[in-house]
Amino acid sequence: MAGTPTTFAPAKQFVGIATETTQGTAVAMTATVLVDEVKPKDNPTFLDDKSWRGSMGNDAFAKIAGTKIAEVELGGPAYGDGLGYFLRNILGDLSYTGTSTGSGGTTLSVQAAAGATSIQTAATIPAGTTVQIGTGATAECFVTGTPTGAGPYTIPLATPAGGLAYAHASNQAVQPVTAPYTEGHSLLNSGGGQPFSHTLTHFLGPTAATGARMYPGLCLSELGLKWNAESELLTWSGKGTSFPSVPAGVTPVAAPSTALPVASWRMLVGIGGPAAGGTLIATVTDGELTIKRELSPYYTVNGSQGPYVIQRGGLSVEGKLNFVAADESPLLYLLNNTQPQLQLVLDNGLTGVNKVTFQVDCQLAAFTDSEADGTKNAVEYGNSFQALFNTVNAGGSGGYSPIKVSVTNNVPPGTY
Repeated sequence: MAGTPTTFAPAKQFVGIATETTQGTAVAMTATVLVDEVKPKDNPTFLDDKSWRGSMGNDAFAKIAGTKIAEVELGGPAYGDGLGYFLRNILGDLSYTGTSTGSGGTTLSVQAAAGATSIQTAATIPAGTTVQIGTGATAECFVTGTPTGAGPYTIPLATPAGGLAYAHASNQAVQPVTAPYTEGHSLLNSGGGQPFSHTLTHFLGPTAATGARMYPGLCLSELGLKWNAESELLTWSGKGTSFPSVPAGVTPVAAPSTALPVASWRMLVGIGGPAAGGTLIATVTDGELTIKRELSPYYTVNGSQGPYVIQRGGLSVEGKLNFVAADESPLLYLLNNTQPQLQLVLDNGLTGVNKVTFQVDCQLAAFTDSEADGTKNAVEYGNSFQALFNTVNAGGSGGYSPIKVSVTNNVPPGTY
């Protein structure tokens, strides 16, 4: 009797991710990202030989392997502990703050340079303490190593590796913190302006030995958020380009988090100010926001079919908001070119380590279209906007940014 044919159940698939130190060098997954759609596709090119051969043919007599690249689309509900990977991938600048423990605080004794793997403080800090260094756009968090010295004390910065992202002046606060943490994502403007890349791992089944393929060097060209108060969770979608896929070296294991997505009805919208008080807008029914990034793969004559680099270019932000008309305000945003502040806040309503908050800040939102809809039971307006570059939304790398996205969660420093 014949055995059962080999097949693979799509229900068992999952997606993993890891941050790379070198773009295009595959890294085994360190976290499971929860999505309900993933469409990876390798796109090799072929070079046609159409040289005349005395035969009645005008198509290729041979196809020679050319360069390779891969495209990835994925998305699903927005999870507070997973979206940060993709926000950092497309934006790049990251600040990290925690919740003060209320004790053990000290200050820097001397200035700390960017890249430093230790700091000097006025008071000692026990090994294994999570501390926040500085405040605001240049705040960052580390787990400390074993202190040395008798004052000032040398405090190793053990995790994350790589040392300080920003310089910190003498006397800046060094405060022990705990979860929840808040990551602030803005446009990276320092150095070459190139965010981290990531390796995406897709376990599907057919790949020999491990059942999974890896897509290294992933760079997002688009990240979108969507919400609908009546019927949807906050969802996200992403598109990106990666180096050609390779089989995973070991079989990955799914380790999904216990965090839950958040219903769209919890969202608060602020126009002309924060999503509170007199600038809270209660008439938005649904909307979307899209971050777009220019990408250009560059190929060189180095003996490899894959790209030499996937270069990030300029970034833009656009979106749509649909209103139940209480007055003509949506139309007047357009006609008067007011370019108001726009803030979106979505909180899961929990506290402590279970708290999840998504906050989107666009200091200047230029409304470019407004269309009245009188075909339904209530008059509606559909507005489109573009987020303008400004210094308020910029991060620790300085310059300008059209957006800042802050996510509060239970994710320790160094994860993204």
